[in-house]
Amino acid sequence: MLQVRNTYRMDKRLFFLCAGISSCLWWPWLPAVDLWLPLAILCVAGWRTHPAVTAFILGVAWVLCFSHWQLSWLKTTHAVDNSHIITGRVIDVETQQSGASRLIVGLTHLQGQALSPAPRILLSWYGHSSPPEPNDTFSAITRLYPPHSLANPGSFNSARWLLGQGITARGYLTGTLTHDAAQPDIRDRLLARFNQSTHGLTTQGWLRALSFGERNGLTPDDWNMLRALGISHLFAISGLHIGLMAGLGWLAGRLTGHYTAGLLTALVLAAGYAWLAGFGVATQRALLMLVVWLSLLWWGRYWNGRRILLVTMTLLLMVNPWLVLNLGFWMSVLAVAALLLLAGGRGRYRLIRLQLGLGVLLLPLVMVLFGGISWLSVPVNLLLIPLFSLVLIPLLLLGCGLLLLWPAMAVPVFQLLDHVFTGLTGGLHWLAGHFSPWSELPATWQGLVLLLMLLPLLLLLPGARWLALALGMLVVLALWPGPAWQVRVLDVGQGLSVLVTQGDRALLYDTGNRFTSGFNMADGVILPLLSRLGITRLDYLVVSHEDSDHSANRHYLATQMPVVHRWGAWARGMPCRAGQQRQWGRLTLQMLWPVSPGGHRNNDSCVLRITDGQLAVLLTGDIERSAELALVGRQPVLQSQLLLSPHHGSRSSSGTGFIQAVSPEWVVHTAGFANRWGFPAAEVEARYRNAGTRQLVTGREGMIHLVAEGAHWRRIGQGRAGPWYQHLATWRETGRNPVRPLE
Repeated sequence: MLQVRNTYRMDKRLFFLCAGISSCLWWPWLPAVDLWLPLAILCVAGWRTHPAVTAFILGVAWVLCFSHWQLSWLKTTHAVDNSHIITGRVIDVETQQSGASRLIVGLTHLQGQALSPAPRILLSWYGHSSPPEPNDTFSAITRLYPPHSLANPGSFNSARWLLGQGITARGYLTGTLTHDAAQPDIRDRLLARFNQSTHGLTTQGWLRALSFGERNGLTPDDWNMLRALGISHLFAISGLHIGLMAGLGWLAGRLTGHYTAGLLTALVLAAGYAWLAGFGVATQRALLMLVVWLSLLWWGRYWNGRRILLVTMTLLLMVNPWLVLNLGFWMSVLAVAALLLLAGGRGRYRLIRLQLGLGVLLLPLVMVLFGGISWLSVPVNLLLIPLFSLVLIPLLLLGCGLLLLWPAMAVPVFQLLDHVFTGLTGGLHWLAGHFSPWSELPATWQGLVLLLMLLPLLLLLPGARWLALALGMLVVLALWPGPAWQVRVLDVGQGLSVLVTQGDRALLYDTGNRFTSGFNMADGVILPLLSRLGITRLDYLVVSHEDSDHSANRHYLATQMPVVHRWGAWARGMPCRAGQQRQWGRLTLQMLWPVSPGGHRNNDSCVLRITDGQLAVLLTGDIERSAELALVGRQPVLQSQLLLSPHHGSRSSSGTGFIQAVSPEWVVHTAGFANRWGFPAAEVEARYRNAGTRQLVTGREGMIHLVAEGAHWRRIGQGRAGPWYQHLATWRETGRNPVRPLE
């Protein structure tokens, strides 16, 4: 009994230590590093009387010190907002579908000054020559920026992703000053042999992803299929694959008749596969759990699965607390926790029950992270997990082993696998294409699904009757009709996109940019937001003019959802002309400019005024001073409570006469974070300030959301939402996080 109690106490302390480290996910700002001292005093004072609370405080203190240690170079070296000569070693290279590359670099010197600790940075390669390879060292001139992400509901949080990878700055390269190529190591030579042996095979990308963890050969269609069927985990080398290798090693070692030989063989094979896959987060977690478990077996001790999981999490987070920012880490941890929860029971159908239960328990996490669910995920996994575990992975690793011992014999193994994977991937693509198993869920429905899944557990709590009543009220509030109409000015970097909605009806003005890397604002911002809002079609898609930061995604969006009316810079659509007027529900759409259709110049931009009779928004595209003057002379009514500043706040626009004619209460500058043009210009800000207009900048604030309330706009949210890692640029400048609008 005493041993059980001590085990429980230790598990409790480990849990609270991990919880303290994980608390940084919700910190609104990064506290000053000096806070570590009072936290340390609290730990010393409370260790005996309140060990769990002390463990939590210790976790908070550790992640606080680690964060300041990793970020200190951004403040002390003036690393950002200036061009520098950098020297570093390439850690990893990711080649994208467009041919562009991204380099993860360990930075050793900045302007000749050695850095400690050596920070990781992410550099986009735009040079005409091939980029440096992993382990190469180089020096180059670049300008670095702190981690920053577009702030829109449903958008990918790149700031969190960067820190979760240990990356504390990003920049771009067009070439190098010096470049010292590294000698290829054993893994590089083995990968080169693999590429040579599989050259010309249709499924080379799939085989390479499953054996070496190199997933650059998979296309966007491949990733969409994996997501649609819920099988991405099969190609992210993790616990399933490491456990399989350990099992094979155990069986092989036991053939010698020695218990220790089985343990060592299991460890060697599992570690070898983790090394082959590049030691990703999931493989680190799985390998560490395996080492702990095998050590206990060798030692003759027994720990339950919960203790092993907690010890593994603690070791990983003590080495790198920022793993809590990595979604892959939580997917791995929660998958193992679900397996431990379901591991009990016996019987013929135990494996099937285990997989079904795992799919159901992970459903909420998948829904929250990816915004939807796949109704085919569980049955497809029931078929594929045994196939991968018992046939495909052993064959693939046999081929990789033969590359070391007898390369010629590896070729027929890979050819056999190519035939299997050709049929398998073809069938999976057909399944995903014909049955469309992936269902995007609006935010409201995600919440309702979570409530329904939690309801059986919540009803077991004391006072469940009142809790059920409270949940019912939440459901009513979630389904209650929203404001009459709303305007969302999206954070699309240096570009423009505005969503106007009334109920489930939507008008989109401009589409943001798309880039040679393959990233585009339609997939990154617009479509996730529309899905989150439950909008399935656009009544109007207005494209102000031809500039790519306004129009680049128009045709792509039209292929992704129905567009009823195409207005503006379209080859086949209704061109903009002053005097056009349309009634759209309770709103009136008034086209004020241009006088004659153009579309190719800034001053040809479509100027659209949307009003309900007492409240109005004026969307101006990129018009400049001459068009503003002509517009003021032609239009008797320009007054609008909300204005999008012409040309992103450029000094060539927003003349005093135009501002007076519009007389806005609010103005939004659609300017990207740290943009090279310096938008909005200081003199433009001064003009609006003198007019008493409240100013907002999307690059600083994120998406601007305003709702109609009578004759005034009410803003939803204040400042850039989110925890401390969303505000690193402001933290670097001031040591504080709040970002206030311009007054």
